[in-house]
Amino acid sequence: MLVVRGDKMFGKKEKMMDGKLVEKDVGFLEDAWEFLKHAVMDESHCLGTYLSTENEIFLQSLEKARKIRTEVMSILTKNAVGQGHCRIKHLAGKSMTAQELCTRFLSMGDIETAKKFADYQKEFYLEYLSVLGVDENNISNQSDA
Repeated sequence: MLVVRGDKMFGKKEKMMDGKLVEKDVGFLEDAWEFLKHAVMDESHCLGTYLSTENEIFLQSLEKARKIRTEVMSILTKNAVGQGHCRIKHLAGKSMTAQELCTRFLSMGDIETAKKFADYQKEFYLEYLSVLGVDENNISNQSDA
């Protein structure tokens, strides 16, 4: 989901920084974003399944999913300031829901509404980058990945 524009995003990897992840690496940020979106939605599906089945095992699954998401978020969003950590969680949830709605509108043949939800998803991703202090002037396309 490469949406930030700029030469730094599309240039070739000129050198690997001694095999270490480069700060503000676009590939890492995109992978982290995708993980966070799916982790937040997994929690949502655990709760939804509990509500529809009343089987308490799904509440246990919800708690396990929340603990994993929280632990991973502390790693992935360690540079977020203030309430940025929590904002990123909500942005990821909104983004995944926008993606799901975009797909649904596409399946109904409503391209224009699908485009609106795709634009919302892009907006949420850019806000995620902003919360982490990333913009096209300081992002890198170098990593060991």
